[in-house]
Amino acid sequence: MAITLYGIPGTATTAVHMVLEELGVSYAFVTVERDDDGVPTAPEGYLRLSPFGKVPALEHDGIALTEAAAICHHLADAFPDAGLLPPVGSHERSEALRWLMFLTNTVQPAYLRFFYAGRHTTDPTGVPAVAAAATRDLAELRDHVAEGLGDGPFILGDRFTVVDTYLAMLSSWGTELPEGSRWFEQPAIARHYDAVLARPGCHRAVADEGGSLSSGA
Repeated sequence: MAITLYGIPGTATTAVHMVLEELGVSYAFVTVERDDDGVPTAPEGYLRLSPFGKVPALEHDGIALTEAAAICHHLADAFPDAGLLPPVGSHERSEALRWLMFLTNTVQPAYLRFFYAGRHTTDPTGVPAVAAAATRDLAELRDHVAEGLGDGPFILGDRFTVVDTYLAMLSSWGTELPEGSRWFEQPAIARHYDAVLARPGCHRAVADEGGSLSSGA
């Protein structure tokens, strides 16, 4: 069962990397290299896997997948004994997928507006306003996630799922936000990140990428 993860440390690759380590399966990690314009230069032929040059991408037994949330979902279903998503048809699965879609469709784009504000306006003088609006949105989204977590420690309470790898990844990006908007300033989110990183597989993946191993790092 050949699995290859193509990615760049510190990007959306991290969530998938954590899932693979949690599964304990054998896989290869191939680092994608890009030029200053974001065009992949290595590995050769990467655009055949990911036509827009985005990361991550996954090859698994002859199929190629892009989109980190879809890859996490795929891996959870491909290895059901690991229990990284609740059973099909259960209320808990619907709730997990609701959160996963919220994180990838709403939270992640807000981060992209913050980090790449210049891509979201044709007026260079509007870049600071785009970044400021993204910062406001991310603070509101952070508070919504914290409320959803409650006492946690995970999105589904005591049950760890792929959604938690995705949330931990996005929470770690929040260290780049201005003070007052940072995600680890919310105690529930800090507790969640530390609970995720306490898991050996998640810890290995983030350590391999050189990421933060605790919310206080």
